[in-house]
Amino acid sequence: MVESDEEQVEILKRWWDENGTSLMTTIVLALVVVFGYRAWEGNVRETGEAASAMYENLVLATSNTEDENLRTTAINVGEELKTEHEGTAYSIFAALHLAKLAVEEDDIEGAQAQLEWVISQRPEKHLETIARMRLARILVAKGDSTAAMARLVNFEPAEGQLASWEEVRGDVFISLGDEINASQSYRVALEHLEDGTSKPLLELKLADIPVAEEAEPEDDEA
Repeated sequence: MVESDEEQVEILKRWWDENGTSLMTTIVLALVVVFGYRAWEGNVRETGEAASAMYENLVLATSNTEDENLRTTAINVGEELKTEHEGTAYSIFAALHLAKLAVEEDDIEGAQAQLEWVISQRPEKHLETIARMRLARILVAKGDSTAAMARLVNFEPAEGQLASWEEVRGDVFISLGDEINASQSYRVALEHLEDGTSKPLLELKLADIPVAEEAEPEDDEA
């Protein structure tokens, strides 16, 4: 049975009274999601562009570390990147730059703090591998070889970085007086060098470790 126009209007009114509020809520939420996502996307893009520009300024400022003003600028920009863009790759790169600057100034404590910060951010594995290797070398320089080895254990280096990783491990073992494990690490490092790659210094490190001679059995007494 076909309703008259008046009846159809009344049916629509009743439906609207019963469902209009929830429908409007759904529509509003949908609009919020759509426009909210677009705003978020735009904000992410703008934030990324700002971080990129700051990082370029940092690289430019560190291009001449003999200029004290540029060095100060680099430090300020780097710290700002870490604060305002924490969790991004730019903040990690900034901390690595600041660690390098600290080493150049013989500020071992400062370099250690920057590298520890990088590790605490749980960055991509290849960046964490770099940070851990550099931190281990710094700790060895501080005379704390035990702490250096602690930064290397229970961590699997990123693919393609095993040769460098094992060389650092070998250096730490040497600083601990453990020539056997140092020799093993250097051998693993040499085995994982890329095809056609030679590393004379690594080969020299291995060659400098005296070969352990097997003890001759003592003659039985008659």
